[in-house]
Formats: sequence, C-alpha cells, structure tokens
Amino acid sequence: MIFRKCFFIAASLIATSYCRAQVIPDYVADPSVSCFNGTYYLYGTQDIDHGLAQMGPPVVWKSKDLVNWSYNGTLFNNIDFSKPYTYTDAKGAQKTGYFRYWAPGKVLKRNNQYYLYATIVKPDGATGTYLLLADKPEGPFRFNGGTGVYFNQPEKATEEAKPVAPDIDGDPFADDDGSAYIVWRRRFASKLNADWTAVTGETVSIPTKRGGYSEGPFMFKRNGLYYYIYTLSGNANYCYAYMMSKSPLGPYTAPNGPDIILQSNVSTGIWGPGHGNVLQIPGTDTYLFFYLEYGNGGTTRLVFANKMEFNTDGTIKPIQVNRDGLAGMVKSTAPATIAPIAVTASSFAEDKIIKASIDTGISTLPTFPSRYTGPGVVAVQRVSSSKPENAFDNSNGTYWMGVTTDKQPWIQADFGAVKTIKSCDLFFVESSLGHTWKLEKSKDGQKWETVKMQAAPVIMSPESISKIGQARYLKLTILSGAPGLWEMKVY
Repeated sequence: MIFRKCFFIAASLIATSYCRAQVIPDYVADPSVSCFNGTYYLYGTQDIDHGLAQMGPPVVWKSKDLVNWSYNGTLFNNIDFSKPYTYTDAKGAQKTGYFRYWAPGKVLKRNNQYYLYATIVKPDGATGTYLLLADKPEGPFRFNGGTGVYFNQPEKATEEAKPVAPDIDGDPFADDDGSAYIVWRRRFASKLNADWTAVTGETVSIPTKRGGYSEGPFMFKRNGLYYYIYTLSGNANYCYAYMMSKSPLGPYTAPNGPDIILQSNVSTGIWGPGHGNVLQIPGTDTYLFFYLEYGNGGTTRLVFANKMEFNTDGTIKPIQVNRDGLAGMVKSTAPATIAPIAVTASSFAEDKIIKASIDTGISTLPTFPSRYTGPGVVAVQRVSSSKPENAFDNSNGTYWMGVTTDKQPWIQADFGAVKTIKSCDLFFVESSLGHTWKLEKSKDGQKWETVKMQAAPVIMSPESISKIGQARYLKLTILSGAPGLWEMKVY
C-alpha cells in the first residue's frame, strides 16, 4: 500500500547536538579515523544490509570538524564489488560469491605516502589483510606488490598482490622510532619490515586475561605504555577489553582494575559497541573511541564515538557509551539549516521492532560464550522509524524510507513561505550503491520546476544541489537506488 501522509516538525527539533550521536549518516562498520593536515578521514566497512556475503565498495568519509562528513568516489577501482563470481566449493557444489572489503586499519603516513591495510575477502571466502598505497589519504589507492587481488583468473597470478597478514582485521601501529607492527584476528601480532610492506620475524600470540573468540584488535601508545585492545563476543554483546605493556610485542599484562572498557549500556540504548579504533586529537591528550554499534541488527551497523579517559597510572577508565557522542567537545562548522513546517512523502515503511538479549553481567565472565543465559541477561528492544520527518531532524541516526512497492518514492518539504534557498545536501541510504533522482521546486505547490535531474548514479555522499533560488516547496523523487534518505539538509 502507498501512503500519503503529512508530518509537522517543530523548529525546536532542529538541534545540532543530534548530529553527534551517530557519526556517519549511513550504514558503516569497523571505523578507524586518522587526521592529516587538519582533515579527519574515517575508513570503514560500507554496510548495505546484505549480510556479510556482500558489502558496498570502499570509500573514505572526510570531515573538518568531526560533525559533518562526506565522501566522493571509491578508494580504488580495480575490483568490482557488485559482480558475482561462480566457484566450486570443497564438496563440489557450485556457489556464487562476491569480493568484499572489510575492516580497514588506521591509515598511516610514511615518506609522503599513505598506507592502508584492509581485509579483502575473495568470492570463495579466502581472506587476507592487504597493503594499499596512495599519494593522498582519499586515494586512489593501489595494491602494493601487485596490480590487484584476483579470482579464477590464472593469467593474473603473477600480478596478484600478496597479503601482509594471513587473516582478517589487520591493523598497523607505528612507533616513535619509525618501526611498525601489525595485529590481526585471534590475538596475533608481528613486526613489519623496514618499509612496512611485510611481516618480519616471529608471529606472536598475545595472551589476554579473557578467552573466547576475538577480532578487531588495535594497538596504540600513550606516555610510554602500549595498549592492546581486543574484542570479545559479538552482536548485541560485542565489547572491548585491553592489556598493557612496555613493549609493542609484550609481554602484556591485564590492568589493575576493570579491563573491559567498552560494552553495551541498556540505560543509554547503546548495544554491541565493537570493532573500532582510537583517535588522538593532534596536539592534545584527548582520545576519542570510534566504534560500531548494533544498529538494526545484521549489517546495518552504525558508527558512534565517545571520549576515552585515563587514570593517573595509565589504566583506561571504562568508556561511558551514550548518545551524547561528541557533544560539548566539537562544534559544527556548517551553516544553519532551514526547517520545514511540514513534510509529506509518497510512502513510508512501517516501524520495525529490533530485539536483542544483553548480558549486563558480562564483565564478570572469564571466557565469553557465544550464547548467554542467566540472571544478568535482559531482553531489550528498539523501534526503527521510517517516517518522512526523520529526513529533516538533523540526526544522522534516523531516516525516511519508502515502502518497497513504491516505484517512484518521493519526499516533499514545505517551508511555510517562499524563501531564497542557496543549496541542499542529500544523504541517501546505502549511498555507496548510487542513486538516480530528481529535485523539483515550487512556490505554490501546484506549478513545479525541475532544479536538477541526476540521470546516472554517482558514488558520493552527500549529493549536493546549489543555486536553488526561491521556493516554498522542495520535492525529491528517487528514480533508482534504495528508497531512503538519512538527511535532506536545506540551506
């Protein structure tokens, strides 16, 4: 069924603090953030709600203020992440799979080149952490030691890049003396060679206080102490623990005091905070922990951030995960938006109820099981709304979504009177897959003029329109792509 319904928005809802709860206006996981020349770059896994079997192409989100984020184009172009490949599995069955880009580690700069260590999964599930190099932090990146990663192409075997680490979630660390290291899934670590292109010496297994499956590790240094941060469990019980050392490869010891520093908080509504990384604000002792959050479950993960603080002995205080995010710490440099008095849409999806079970006593477990039972387990649920007004609430964590049967979904904003509109930014759901669309304007709601028609999909967010001119109404029609919009910012 197609609905037509109007929702009114009070101006008080337009508050910049909402921007700081969810960092990125799209589905993104496994974030790592680097700062180069005053610009922040967030690299991550581009979720498209297709499960782990298919992901979006690799992109990097950029920001000057840690509040407003954008990207333009993909990081590299020699892998088609939308192409299905057929292969024969170990049992002789014919299957289909995709290349996937996962879990980019913190990007480092060396000798005017940028080093990106990222997981590439082949269509048959073979994995590795590969090194890509670029002259700019936004790319284009090229594979080191080969022209790419290939599948079922024997003629390309001599051109194929080789992985730096033999598994997923490789993340590098560069020490003050220029030496570098890499850690990866299941608590493995190694030193990198002098040019940071391959591991050298022995592979170390870092013993940790807590057992169980572990991924998403990273390492950093502060005041002469090295920190090894590792995940436990997953889904709504994803969490992070840590160990400390005076040497990058150990031996590591557990801190005196709490060793779990990131976990779900039922009262603030943060579920499954996991695979992420730490950003030190340049020139300060301020550390921010960027992490993925459960979202709507599956591969609809979201990026959140909260402050990381330390005790006087160097131990890490448990991070207060909440939806305040970076509020009070950073300030938006974007101009104020124009708030509509009403928003209508051709349709919107029904509210979705997301349920999970969270173990509130998880920090007392020595080993993390895959399933949780007992008195500490609580059932939680959240509601995901798709209503049209969500696209104008200045929140990166809400969206408007049309119903799947709506062949040409549209959303329309009424600003109450004719205004001079300078520009508009469109943050589409699943932006990395591209959209085509039409933006129209009207002074009276009867006579419409096309402002811009996007006839071919582009990989960017936001998609921007300038010099709109006088209008009371703006109407966006999505012609192809996911029928949803995180935000429509009008200036």
